[in-house]
Amino acid sequence: MKKLFYLFILFAISVNAQIVNLKVTDFATNLPLDDADIYFKNSTKNFVSDQQGKAIIDLSNVLQTDELIVSKKDYQDAVLKVSDLKSELNIKLEKVSEVGLKEAFITNLKAEDILQKVIDNYDKNFNTEQHFYKVNFTLDAVIDSVNRDLFDADLQFRFKKDQVKIHSNNLINKRIIGEGVHQKASYRMMHYFNDISLLRLIKDMQLKLLGKVYDQEKVLISKYADRYMYDVEFKNSGMNVTNSFLIDKVTFAIVEHKVTQENRYNEEEGTMMNFNEVVYKYRPYQNKWILKESYRKWNTTYLEADKSQHTNDVKVILEVKDFSTQPFAEFNKSVNEKMDIRRSFK
Repeated sequence: MKKLFYLFILFAISVNAQIVNLKVTDFATNLPLDDADIYFKNSTKNFVSDQQGKAIIDLSNVLQTDELIVSKKDYQDAVLKVSDLKSELNIKLEKVSEVGLKEAFITNLKAEDILQKVIDNYDKNFNTEQHFYKVNFTLDAVIDSVNRDLFDADLQFRFKKDQVKIHSNNLINKRIIGEGVHQKASYRMMHYFNDISLLRLIKDMQLKLLGKVYDQEKVLISKYADRYMYDVEFKNSGMNVTNSFLIDKVTFAIVEHKVTQENRYNEEEGTMMNFNEVVYKYRPYQNKWILKESYRKWNTTYLEADKSQHTNDVKVILEVKDFSTQPFAEFNKSVNEKMDIRRSFK
């Protein structure tokens, strides 16, 4: 039987608190758990715990009959009634039994078979294109370790037919404008945005597998959101590339995808990609998988026209706060998605 562990702080103020200060910790070690997915069974809101295991949960417009769910890979879910929530709450998650995972690992499927089933079942598993996403968008770039350019804003994203449309409320949460070489830096991310649905990417991966592009692969089993998952990984040692997928064992929906690459020289651009990581994460919602979070991090060394060498360290983060089948009224200003998003704001 699934075990749920949670501890209510004694000085909680109100059963019907509109804000919950939540902390997620490991049941055995009491250490904080970051990147825990916190969402509701029916409400569209979504939250993620930080490095201290903390998250501020907004209960406005959430029904008292709803349920709060806390999930993390390789941990048992915690499920609480919204009517039972306190203003201060500590959730303790217990790790999934390794014995149980081994018992669940019964498959004759190879990695390429699993990806083919992902493609075959894609339309019934994903509905990314059906929604408008209220996203906190952050672009944080640091050149030469000291010169910072930070842009943080809430935006509305709409992904449809391998295209993205972006709208803003014409507000910026935070802005730090770098000097010098940062004024020339441009960050166009259309290719990254267009792959949110992952269909084009997964088809490309399948072709590479059939073409024996990857020299290492493994298939393991894990658990997330109370479901068993295929944990699939592919490596190309020569190109220093690793692709990994978390795939629902029953429905073959992609729950998470991550690609990392190190030490790749681009002769045409004269740049050295020291590190690059792209991640897409989804979470369950009414038997579908909804975009939860995506980010890209890269570190590049390049030469300016004057032959001076610089290092650019960049993070782009899309954290979904809410989604809807209808556009959010406050996001009524178009953003030129083909340009650097910062250029649409004065």
